[in-house]
Amino acid sequence: MHARKLVVIVAIVVLGAGLFLAGRASVSNTPSSTTTSSTSGVVNGSFSPISVNFSSLERGWVLGTTSCHTGTTCLSLRRSTNAGRSWIVSPLPQLLLSRADRQVLGSPAILYGTSAGDDISNLNVHFANADDGWIYGSLAVPTKVNGQQSAIFKPVFWSTHDGGLVWKIQPQSWIYAQGPVIDLEATSSTVYLMALNKSFNVTVESSPVGEDRWHVSDSKGLSTPAGGGPLWGAIVLSGSNGWLVEGNDRGTTGSAQLNGSGRWVPWTAPCESVGDSMAVPAASTSSYLIVECVMGGFASPLSKTAPPGATLGSTWLYVSTNAGRTFTAGPELGQGRVYFGSAIASPKPTTILITRLSPNQKLLASFDGGRHWTVVYVGDVTFMHFVNSTEGVALVQPPKGPNQLIMTFDGGYNWSPIPL
Repeated sequence: MHARKLVVIVAIVVLGAGLFLAGRASVSNTPSSTTTSSTSGVVNGSFSPISVNFSSLERGWVLGTTSCHTGTTCLSLRRSTNAGRSWIVSPLPQLLLSRADRQVLGSPAILYGTSAGDDISNLNVHFANADDGWIYGSLAVPTKVNGQQSAIFKPVFWSTHDGGLVWKIQPQSWIYAQGPVIDLEATSSTVYLMALNKSFNVTVESSPVGEDRWHVSDSKGLSTPAGGGPLWGAIVLSGSNGWLVEGNDRGTTGSAQLNGSGRWVPWTAPCESVGDSMAVPAASTSSYLIVECVMGGFASPLSKTAPPGATLGSTWLYVSTNAGRTFTAGPELGQGRVYFGSAIASPKPTTILITRLSPNQKLLASFDGGRHWTVVYVGDVTFMHFVNSTEGVALVQPPKGPNQLIMTFDGGYNWSPIPL
């Protein structure tokens, strides 16, 4: 029951000057099994969350940036065991810290390439339970092109199976060396990883949650865009069912669904017939899905299968009650301009939350299947996740200052900032 806006950059080349700043001191073993014994480099003060995950109603994890004694921006991980009422700093491996904190063309690698230095992070955290978790994504690395300072992105993938006491790097030889780990999601028993492979297509691997035993899940047909913006995508899981999409601002280039044996098989993306817009569905149950579909795709006219009265570029709600086998057009979503990568969530059937620009960023909610809407939070909500039908968490990016974590405990009616 979640939706996310995740933008991953395959490669960026920027000319300028870069400096290397060493990571803060801690004790480490080897790159494949590194534990941090101290968090003394972190200064108690402003904390800007960049990724949040709740594995249960009580237990949550937030990855973010904070100030260090060196006066620089540093990566930090915090956890809560009481539904976000209080948070404590959790150690991270020295190797990951040094790579995330080093300067790349005047910006910390963890923030390099993000809008205004505060947009969606290149790293994410996800826990399946109290013990098993992963940090994944990509980080900028300084390099030179024709003798001038530049940067490339390299994949990042770590796992823990003891609640974050020990983190192990997970080298995956099939992942493209300058490509991202696009997404990672887990059920109670299996974790799925989606990344760009060396053939410049997308591959999905899986492993038992409590182990690092990865193998390819069948995901034929997951190709990458031929042009347009950065590649991105998402995996959505609910019960024993799952769905994934990947593509960019020009449309969906690959989609798949979990079959009964836990493998990914070809699946028709929900917006394909009306414009093939890149849209991530939200699942409120294992059979109930919703998605926003934009009428008409990249350089394409209005589809003949568009709902009656639809106009080119309009956005409509589509609903599936049979686990994504078919979708039916719902009401038009005319509450402000939709922006690419907008967040959508559905904690239970008929309850829908979406982000809009109209003219300012806001979070809208409908509690009657999209017929009526109300503003439930004002701000640029970049990510939403519901633990169950009542408890949800979201990230807000303000125009200035650190990102905010907000939570709801009444199914999306009311949202409040959570101190970190």
